[in-house]
Amino acid sequence: MNQYNKNISQTVVSERRGSVVTVAINRPEVRNAVNQETASRLLDELQAFDSAPDLNVAVLHGIGGNFCAGYDLKMLANQKAPLKLEQDVTKGPGPMGPSRLQLSKPLIAAVSGFAVAGGLELALLADLRVVEESAVMGVFCRRFALQAAVQLAEQISSFPQQCLRTDRSSAVFSCYDAQSFTQAMQYEFDHGVKVIQAEAIPGAIQFSSGVGRGGKFP
Repeated sequence: MNQYNKNISQTVVSERRGSVVTVAINRPEVRNAVNQETASRLLDELQAFDSAPDLNVAVLHGIGGNFCAGYDLKMLANQKAPLKLEQDVTKGPGPMGPSRLQLSKPLIAAVSGFAVAGGLELALLADLRVVEESAVMGVFCRRFALQAAVQLAEQISSFPQQCLRTDRSSAVFSCYDAQSFTQAMQYEFDHGVKVIQAEAIPGAIQFSSGVGRGGKFP
């Protein structure tokens, strides 16, 4: 194993402290994001810890104030050759390196700063996590699906609701309950005629004054 030294250029550095070893991700310039080299080194260090008879516990942390900001997306974006990943999770390491390991000894994650996406994955590999109060943990890429869903919901909520729900009801009836095209059309008319007075006519008046033209609404 490597002797810990903040000045060395290796992406992962370690230090033995009696029967304990600390393993540090050393890429502070990218918030300790993991590239292929770092993933391989993390795997090697933790496998070496697990097989060393004189080591009992390992501590995984990041240098420079952040635990790990996940996989290095800039490196991935600029990679010329396609990234090859083992499809069978029982064979080979994961993209982050050691996250598929089943260690026989305790691993503690010392979490500060960002531990997000793949960084959270590494933190969850540990048996215990010591987390600073200011640490940020999560999977950021998942939040935009929620953000888009909320924006869509807000847009739908701004539409005339009687008309929207009646159209929805008509579509559901046509798909599941209607016995014929004529029955589906009759259902649409019977339930839609009352909406014309309530929302369609006022909506047409607004549209004639310029509201909604070009698909733009206030």
